[in-house]
Amino acid sequence: MTKLFSNLWKLPTLGVFLTGTAFAEPPPAPKGFMWVVNEDFTDEFNGDALNSEKWYDHHPRWRGRPPARFMPENVSVKDGMLQLTNGTLDESISSRHGEFTLGGAAVVSKKTEAYFGYYECRLRASSISMSSTFWMSNSGQHYPGVGRISQELDIQETVGGSKRNEKFARYMNSNTHVWHGGDSDHIGNKAELPTKSDEAFYVYGCWWEDASKCHFYLNNEHVGTVEFDTTLTEEPFRHPMHINMVTETYDWETPPTPEEINDPSRNTTYIDWVRAYVLVPTDGSLADWQLKKLKEQPREWKSANGKSSTKAKLVKAKHGYAYLRKKGGKEIRVPVKLLCKEDRELLEKVMASN
Repeated sequence: MTKLFSNLWKLPTLGVFLTGTAFAEPPPAPKGFMWVVNEDFTDEFNGDALNSEKWYDHHPRWRGRPPARFMPENVSVKDGMLQLTNGTLDESISSRHGEFTLGGAAVVSKKTEAYFGYYECRLRASSISMSSTFWMSNSGQHYPGVGRISQELDIQETVGGSKRNEKFARYMNSNTHVWHGGDSDHIGNKAELPTKSDEAFYVYGCWWEDASKCHFYLNNEHVGTVEFDTTLTEEPFRHPMHINMVTETYDWETPPTPEEINDPSRNTTYIDWVRAYVLVPTDGSLADWQLKKLKEQPREWKSANGKSSTKAKLVKAKHGYAYLRKKGGKEIRVPVKLLCKEDRELLEKVMASN
């Protein structure tokens, strides 16, 4: 793997994508660009335990929807797969939202900087009336004049053993949500599967192209494009997100019986792998979205001796100087040679992109 550039607002370390490796191919890259692997959100699950540097074995901000609570012990890695196994709780747990009597599972990325790119997983759903999902989300950002808006990008949301809506087991059910004040403006996409989602492994993918649209893929075939709802803002998906792989109960679906949820032949969602990629220019410069992020989002700029740093947005890089805008609007000029190696390399890319 070849490192292309370092920590663009905490962007992941990137490795060059090579055709013919074990990685499935993302869509063809636009002219002048190439896909590189985003290691922060890529995992083959070939070990004997969940990689705790990449993933939580629970959801850090959500306990689950009653009657199923996310339980860390229901998450395992074995036989080359991530396994989310559901079951009953030994004792019920009360909450203000209802009674938890069942155990679901959640695996959530620890990093929250997943941005424009291609995201996919190879998944086989469980055969009970609980979800098997692969999706992205964030906790939201403040938009002037509007308030807090959060994003949700559901790549696949299926119920392999659905009791109330069999179609939910026979489709790649994708959706996009722009959340505001507890409600969402949503636009979705559906693609029919060759079998039920619990009968075979399928590769579910999404190319999050930019702040305005995304494209969905089933087994590497394009199955639909969604333009995000712009009722609240022209660029509703302009902020990074994290990845979620979750099994949960729904208020519109009949929960599984104790016999169903404890049946090891049907109670597990299997995820063979999850992979992520980003586009970068082939000439070594930065993509427009990377430049835009540097100018819109503050990052930590570090001195060459490692003794000081400043958090600021980049205004421009020119003639050996970086012009930075700190919180409050104060602008400073810093000689590039006084910054650490990774910042100097990043600014060289910025200047090559102008």
